Amino acid sequence: MTEVLPSLAGILLFLLPGLGLTELIPPLRTLPLPRRLGYSFLLGLTAVAGALYIGSHLFGLPLRRMEILAVAAVMVGVGLSSLGWGKGRRSGLPQPRATPWVIGEGTRWHRATVALLAFISLGLFADAVTNPVTGWDGRMIWSAQARYLRAAGTVDAPVLREARWFVSHPRYPLLLPVAQAAVSELVGADEDRHVFRAVYAMFFPALLLILWDGAVRWAGAPAARLACLAAAGSSAFTFWQDGGAASAYSDLPLGCLTGAALVLLLRSRRSVAGAVTAGIFLAGAVLSKNEGTLLAFFIPLAAVPLLLRRQDRRRQAARLLAAVIPPLLALAFLASWRAGIPNRYDEGYTGFVTLGTFWPGAVTRIPLLARLALRQMLSWDPWAAFWWIAPPALAVGWRGLRGRRCPLAMTLILAAAAPLAIAWGAYSVHWNPATLLRVTWTRFLLQGSLPFLLLLALTLRDLLLSRKLARNSH
Repeated sequence: MTEVLPSLAGILLFLLPGLGLTELIPPLRTLPLPRRLGYSFLLGLTAVAGALYIGSHLFGLPLRRMEILAVAAVMVGVGLSSLGWGKGRRSGLPQPRATPWVIGEGTRWHRATVALLAFISLGLFADAVTNPVTGWDGRMIWSAQARYLRAAGTVDAPVLREARWFVSHPRYPLLLPVAQAAVSELVGADEDRHVFRAVYAMFFPALLLILWDGAVRWAGAPAARLACLAAAGSSAFTFWQDGGAASAYSDLPLGCLTGAALVLLLRSRRSVAGAVTAGIFLAGAVLSKNEGTLLAFFIPLAAVPLLLRRQDRRRQAARLLAAVIPPLLALAFLASWRAGIPNRYDEGYTGFVTLGTFWPGAVTRIPLLARLALRQMLSWDPWAAFWWIAPPALAVGWRGLRGRRCPLAMTLILAAAAPLAIAWGAYSVHWNPATLLRVTWTRFLLQGSLPFLLLLALTLRDLLLSRKLARNSH
């Protein structure tokens, strides 16, 4: 139990600055607090860890307690000052009202769902404060690099920049290891303590809250509840040690960041500030994982058909540009940081990806790899019944994807499929694709999980509506 208070402090290190920053963003400021918390946590982590990452490399900012607190305090202060300034500036003008959590929240089904999801989230927190990290990559890559950064006090640690040291994947983006190092440094934790695990556990409730925000808006409360329960019923999202919230992998965080960016970009169609915030989430994706760069630029591209259908096309084009600028800047920074790091002990996909190797592998390997992928999806560990239920629900509730929801559905399909396309590209050129698929396929599915769950909510809406109509007809 000695880890409880330090773990809570680690969560608050990102949650409080995120809450402050959301005061600057009208689409988030007007949300009720529960739905706002998911965005706040992601925004705070991206802003605080990103500022430390950039400040350390470009300006020599030490990764030490006082500097970490100063960065977080500035963001909290900016939010609080903007709250008072905004109220004074807008006095006398009609204000947007925070929408209620959801219509019908007082029902026993809603209360039971919230209680169950809260219980699972608390279980994740209990596991995080009790046990060390056991997932392979979480120990080998992210946690090891966090130790290097904390020991050196900089993201330009000599162990990364000197080729004589054995470091697995030394050029991997470091947003999550920086966050880990910041939490450990803040609370003065010893190297063997795992106080940072609670930060990873927070990605599960963040996923649920953002899923709820999008699903209740586009599919209604009953479908949103079922979609959240579907996610909670699979250990791939929760207690799976090789990618879920109980691990220290970056796949679920990447899925949360890109999913939040997509939801915010689509639901705040008149707000440039909302588009910039979506771009900040995409910048966080670039700084979280290698494939985050591809996803960060594909997400705005997937939203083009839906956003440009509106009459104010020029404004929507400006919003898309605003969403692309932050990940472009993040990519430029990442190139600067990587320039001083010799690459070693890495797969180095860019060195052997050519059209001559890609197309034959993409075609000839389909029969074998498709069987392996399907077998993994239908296995009880870690997916439980998720892939036994979700595809039939999509097939039966396809009417929910028609009509005015068709452009939204197409955007969600493209966003959910993007990580799988990246995976298939890697499998097509890898020298041992079957082994690579066994250890990465579920993680790629997690990266595209938020848009897929929103798509599932749309089909569940149709099923629930059909059932209601059938009941009323009798």
